Amino acid sequence: MVLLAAVEGGGTTWVAAIAKDHPENIIERAEWPTTSPAETLGLVRKWLDARKFDALGVATFGCIDPKLGSPTWGYITSTPKLDWRYTDVLGVIWDGKVPVQFDTDVNAPALAEYMYNAEPGDTSCVYITVGTGVGVGVVVNSKPVHGLVHPEGGHMKIAPLEGDTFPGVCPFHGNCVEGLASSVAVAKRKGCDRSELPNLSDDDEVWEHCAHALGSLCASLVCGLSPERIVISGGVLQRAALFPKIRKHFLKVLNEYIVHPKLTEENVGSFITPSKWGNTAGLIGALTLSRMALEGTQAPDTSSRARPLVPYLLAALGGAGIACVLLGLRKKA
Repeated sequence: MVLLAAVEGGGTTWVAAIAKDHPENIIERAEWPTTSPAETLGLVRKWLDARKFDALGVATFGCIDPKLGSPTWGYITSTPKLDWRYTDVLGVIWDGKVPVQFDTDVNAPALAEYMYNAEPGDTSCVYITVGTGVGVGVVVNSKPVHGLVHPEGGHMKIAPLEGDTFPGVCPFHGNCVEGLASSVAVAKRKGCDRSELPNLSDDDEVWEHCAHALGSLCASLVCGLSPERIVISGGVLQRAALFPKIRKHFLKVLNEYIVHPKLTEENVGSFITPSKWGNTAGLIGALTLSRMALEGTQAPDTSSRARPLVPYLLAALGGAGIACVLLGLRKKA
């Protein structure tokens, strides 16, 4: 029997779980609200310390540093969530005794969707999550894409609907996809609290703007990456009525430029799809990272890993200096 441990870090909630033998076979889980790094990660570490497992997968919101050997490997870096900037996640929750893999909370479920739900012969998949932010995970040639850092497709700029003057809510890019389609953006446009969004009608105009942004994102991803499937999940997409709207805007923006049987009104429903795992997709993705860690190399030696001063200074400027300094104290494995 193999026990896989995973941590999924989200803007609203952090979740930890144990699965037996396979990422879908979850036998125990716990969750905590996302508060300060010190409080939230401390609770996660306490939970993990009380359990035995063979490998750990960690998937969090970004931006992150997934580059093994980098001085900030295992960090959340330049995130819009100011209190979490330059937080050493692995430095707190990983004890260094088991194999570990660290990636974004969208690359991980993209990998899981590809490994367990792809059509025979597929080599690619895109996973989009839409909640307090918008994230895009990418698998190409059967591997998650990292490249320079990792994909951040939620911050791509798109053309808003004609006549739309809403400035968006992204602190970096204003009316990027995240600035127009996240739950924060929808609530801001509507002038309500995010907790009130489930009470809105499916026909409310705000959903048309949200769907247009996401449909435009999907069109850009098809033009730039040519994925064989796009999976969309997250809190906002619990509203199933959004899927037909997104597909409609996707086809309109694409305007029949790319010709393929999947990219038609009849078949687009099997190309842009929800995850069969629903809101558990991110956690199953993190457990998939744990499985990959177990099947890959042993836990890397980080005993000589430098703890740079600059991230701490930047974190201090973001209002979380003390917490991040405390979190940056990693025990040598």
